[in-house]
Amino acid sequence: MEEVFPVNGFAIVKNDEEYTIEWPQGPFDQVISYPITKELADKALKSSQDAHEVKIYARTGQWPVKNTEEEEREQTRKFIKKFPELLIKVPDNQDLFTEEELKELLPLGEKNFSEEK
Repeated sequence: MEEVFPVNGFAIVKNDEEYTIEWPQGPFDQVISYPITKELADKALKSSQDAHEVKIYARTGQWPVKNTEEEEREQTRKFIKKFPELLIKVPDNQDLFTEEELKELLPLGEKNFSEEK
């Protein structure tokens, strides 16, 4: 007997003890379907983030790469270096940099910040 568990944007279909994940794709919303395990079906039903990861895994056979905390910190640092006025607008951002880096970045941030006004 087939059971369908519809969720926002996708569905888990259970047929006997076999599971698939299905969702519409493409310009005509053609439904695509991938076989998955019960464990993956349970994971997909936990949250939209988990469902997104299961869909990627079902389609590619690989889990999406998650940034580590250190990688995210470095990405934030790079972004702030491009827009140093964020050191003035959000002083907590200064905690991401050494004193030496701040000596270089703060004057640029103050200049950019004053030009915005």
